[in-house]
Amino acid sequence: MATINARSPYIVTINETGQIETKLEIYLWNGTGSTPASPAYTLSKKIPSSNNPATYYDVSPFIREYISHASLQSITTITATPSAQWCNVGLKLFKKVTTSFIQVGLTQKHFGLDGYGLYLDGANPVLGNYLLSPSTYTYNYDFSGEYGWLTLYTGSGNSLKYTGLTTGVTSTTLLTNNVWLDVPRVYSAFGAEGNLLEIIDGSANVLYSATFVPKEECKYTPVQVDFVNKFGAWQREWFFKASFDTLNVENTEYNLMPSTYPNYLITEGQREVFNANGKKTIRVNTDWVSKVSKRLLSS
Repeated sequence: MATINARSPYIVTINETGQIETKLEIYLWNGTGSTPASPAYTLSKKIPSSNNPATYYDVSPFIREYISHASLQSITTITATPSAQWCNVGLKLFKKVTTSFIQVGLTQKHFGLDGYGLYLDGANPVLGNYLLSPSTYTYNYDFSGEYGWLTLYTGSGNSLKYTGLTTGVTSTTLLTNNVWLDVPRVYSAFGAEGNLLEIIDGSANVLYSATFVPKEECKYTPVQVDFVNKFGAWQREWFFKASFDTLNVENTEYNLMPSTYPNYLITEGQREVFNANGKKTIRVNTDWVSKVSKRLLSS
């Protein structure tokens, strides 16, 4: 099944010979249950004209209603990805040639994620089932073992393999077939040295790899940042160098009349503030990064 990245438009096209009207049924549900009996949404359109019969539907706004990243989980072992962070999508396409609708093709089945594609990725980009770009990442070694995780959809017979960067020792775990998982980016025994993380299939082919390197900062306090990345999954990164907090406050002042007169209190305030609003800004510094990492952070 393909993934739909719902922060970009996902356009469904129905263009069949002789159609005069089209209909799209959208089935949405969270978790591993079966397809609901009734669609969550039913959309329909008449064709623009007989010589331009194609109709188009953007399903992304409906998918986003079924995805939430309201809570941040703590991942130190292989864990099922919370069902609220992705959803199942079923699409049934219909055409009307005379008086009734006829389904076009088979029901399409997808996964919905809160990700997005770039303009250069083209229409309806499929970003894959590994929700972190392959690259080299640094992590704060002083941060008690929670170094972040990789969210992925497993294939049949896939395994998770860690290789220590200094010792070369490996640890391999067979993954459950065809489920969404959050796996630690750093194996607990390799926290001090870092590791290469790989996803391999049953024939030992490498499907995904990324390297995670520990770093200790002696001068500044590293700033941890958790965000939903372009793939639609939580990503944890650290900014190691100087950080600056800025607070800008705006308000409206007015002059007060004395509460008593003429024998007013000279210690009573003469001005009052209302409608106070503040905006806090944090400016952080990554330290030196490679060109690849810089591009990933900027996207």
